[in-house]
Amino acid sequence: MESELIQEKNKAQAASRAKSEFLANMSHELRTPLNAIIGFAEIIKRRTFGPSSERYSDYAGDIYNSGTHLLGLINDILNLSKLEAGKFQLQEQEVDLATTVDACMHLIEADARQSNIQLSVTLDPEAMFIRADERRLRQILINLLSNAVKFTPEGGSVRVVSARRNGGLAISVSDTGIGMAAEDIPKALAPFDQIERKVRRKQEGTGLGLPLAKQFVELHGGAFTILSEINVGTTVTFVLPPSRVTAVRPNLAARAAS
Repeated sequence: MESELIQEKNKAQAASRAKSEFLANMSHELRTPLNAIIGFAEIIKRRTFGPSSERYSDYAGDIYNSGTHLLGLINDILNLSKLEAGKFQLQEQEVDLATTVDACMHLIEADARQSNIQLSVTLDPEAMFIRADERRLRQILINLLSNAVKFTPEGGSVRVVSARRNGGLAISVSDTGIGMAAEDIPKALAPFDQIERKVRRKQEGTGLGLPLAKQFVELHGGAFTILSEINVGTTVTFVLPPSRVTAVRPNLAARAAS
């Protein structure tokens, strides 16, 4: 019993340290885009470069991008809080998987193009419609795709594939990135924990992408797995149960057959 108490104490202390490190990191992550918003807004407000400088349009774009990034950071934190409190509810509907994947790929296209990363999609034509919370499904895919692009060096590739598995649907996001060691995977899936990586981007984020994606998948009754090898790449797969796969649309089946 004493040994178990010591173990529990050590776990609690480790969790406390992880949260403290996370909050220290977040103070920087939140202040950076907020300072940019305030700085650019101040320039526009004061008309620093004259009454009608073309620079103001660029600064407005910078304000929008910084604000969007800041909102994403805050949403990650709030979503995790709701999940941990058991107060998160799915808003389910029939989702066109091809349309959803296409929208998510479009969002990460610019970053991929900047690093000359090739994007590709291969979807199972027999399972193009699923019952899910579309907003959370998009969040899952965007989190996985963003990570894949972030940790894939120039000239690499990122791929989305779906395939039927035991009546359900497996959706995978694969990359040819830097990968991670098998012992680091549990750490990558733990909230408030981050792995030191060699590849960095300008915006680090909260480090909650994978933990949130995993919990959203599990809310849908699915399973979430990661296979990774250092300097080879990573494949993240989530499998939705058969109850989530709806009947294929006749017109879609006809198009696939043609």
